[in-house]
Amino acid sequence: MNMNNKKICITFAGAVGSSKTPISNYLSTKLNLPIFNNDAIRSEVIEDLGIFDNEEYLKRRNARLEEIIINGNSFIYDVSVDREWVKFKKKLISSNYSFSIISLDLSKRLLTKLYQAKNYLESLDRIDELIQDHNNFLDKYSKDINLHITDRGFIDRIQISYDKIKEYLEQKN
Repeated sequence: MNMNNKKICITFAGAVGSSKTPISNYLSTKLNLPIFNNDAIRSEVIEDLGIFDNEEYLKRRNARLEEIIINGNSFIYDVSVDREWVKFKKKLISSNYSFSIISLDLSKRLLTKLYQAKNYLESLDRIDELIQDHNNFLDKYSKDINLHITDRGFIDRIQISYDKIKEYLEQKN
């Protein structure tokens, strides 16, 4: 899809394991947009150092994200912006980016099912905290969200996301 030199960032809000990466990968393929994936940087740090070092992870993540934004590249930010939205939104706006947030507003029942299927035991132990973080984000920033995916639409989340983002991009061009 032709972006006509407009700078666009597509990102997500939602708990760990709520399906951001499958949606990101589909959108990337369909829209020819690169993905900036935090989990890939986490893995790289672990592989390079033999352990996870949060300071090194943040250093690499921030430097690479800064480079993307300075270069003005449109991209998919495969991360939940729930905790960092204020700072990230300011960065996007000051760099003349438009943004679209896909919010994955899933119930505890569905998240539990997903965590069990993925063997996300640590996230399962923190499920109430993760849901509360997302609800806090929704309370403050719901006006910034372009699409809410709930349990009801979860099975069709990939197509729903593509249709909404395609519509969003057409409006921006």
